[in-house]
Amino acid sequence: MRKPNRSPRQSGSVIKNPEGKTKTQSIRKLTVNDDLGVLFSPDPENTNPQSFVSALANGIPSSTLDEILTEKEELPTAAQSLQAAIRNSPPPQDQLDLHGCTAWEAETKTENFLIRATHNHLKTVLVITGKGLHSPEGSVLKDVIETRLKIMKNNGVILAYLWEKKNREKSGALLVYLP
Repeated sequence: MRKPNRSPRQSGSVIKNPEGKTKTQSIRKLTVNDDLGVLFSPDPENTNPQSFVSALANGIPSSTLDEILTEKEELPTAAQSLQAAIRNSPPPQDQLDLHGCTAWEAETKTENFLIRATHNHLKTVLVITGKGLHSPEGSVLKDVIETRLKIMKNNGVILAYLWEKKNREKSGALLVYLP
């Protein structure tokens, strides 16, 4: 059986009284009903002038405090968090095919589709714009949908989007990652 770890604060603390003598004082266990503001505020009669900060500093040995600060890991940056979210996202859970839509219809359908997908707690969806091979003026929907997705990303509606084949010119679909 494993022994529970005991810190110096759990076994008692050493307090110097006004005469310079030291005595060991046991630490009171806190309950749910205790008000920490009252417990750690300076005593009006100045019998216990210990603040929360000094109690914490006195309760953690300096060697342990150094270990805690050394072991502390840096929080991921926003870019790292976004990359992790994309890496951990499932494959597309739903798709929207915009073939045959006008630019206005495609924009409206895309926005409604993504809002609905977010409400349905989906994390990854596919928006098919087509490559524009059958359109006399080339790909129109790619530009319209990419512009709409940029706006939605800036507004926090979506996390990110990537072209399915990692190359805009070779791809006819976008992977959209939702919060």
